[in-house]
Amino acid sequence: MPKTSYTGRHRPASKPSRGRQFVVPVALLGTTVAGGFVVRDAGASELSPEAAAMKNVSNSVAGLGLTADPDALAAATANRAGARSSRDMARDAKNLIVDATASASGAAAQAQAAADQATAAQAAATKAKAAAAAKAKRDAAERALAAAHRWVAPVSGYTLTSGFGFRWGKMHPAQDLACAVGTPVHALSSGTVIFAGWSNEGYGNFVKIRYWDGTVSWMAHNSRLLVAVGDEVAPGQQVAYSGSTGNSTGPHVHLEIHPGDGAAVAPRTWLASHGINL
Repeated sequence: MPKTSYTGRHRPASKPSRGRQFVVPVALLGTTVAGGFVVRDAGASELSPEAAAMKNVSNSVAGLGLTADPDALAAATANRAGARSSRDMARDAKNLIVDATASASGAAAQAQAAADQATAAQAAATKAKAAAAAKAKRDAAERALAAAHRWVAPVSGYTLTSGFGFRWGKMHPAQDLACAVGTPVHALSSGTVIFAGWSNEGYGNFVKIRYWDGTVSWMAHNSRLLVAVGDEVAPGQQVAYSGSTGNSTGPHVHLEIHPGDGAAVAPRTWLASHGINL
């Protein structure tokens, strides 16, 4: 039988042809592109299963004599760059959100603090205003009260004549202030008229006033009266005109002071204790 193949010692058995093959050293294979995918080989580093599979595909493509599509390579590179950019943008966006949230929180806290401070300042101002108004009201009331409770002399332009004490063998419980007929006669302070009219006891036209502290003044021998019982009078208000009616030896004002509507006391001493020097 004729021989169809040679099986000598120095020639190996022929193998089926697998087409043209190219051998590329591994050390030179930095980047291989297959089907638009980029496979990187970092020298002798250990590859993951996916990378190894991709490398095999790349080697097969290279063994077939195929070349990488430049557009696919650019697209793959752009995709990887885009992926990195997207991750960076996501990270940057997250950082911006965190910073914005922190800034917003800080601004809100500052705004709330400013609002609280403004509210407190307004409350303090309102309280101070109310306190000032209350103080002003108290001061006005005190001034009004002081004005109402001040003491004044009954007449002006007078001459002291008979004083408080015994006269002609009997007690003279008054201080006489000689003045021309028609001289204005004034209330000593604020009070109420408790008698105004003619006296049958020799006082002539006679007026009694009870003041705010209970003291009662008697002013007699007036030529004419200007008030009636129950009238409210103020310090210095005119209540009569001086004269010489009743048992009188000349025009004058007969002034008696009865603290608490009791017994008469020396008018000059009592008035002096109230700031009025006759």
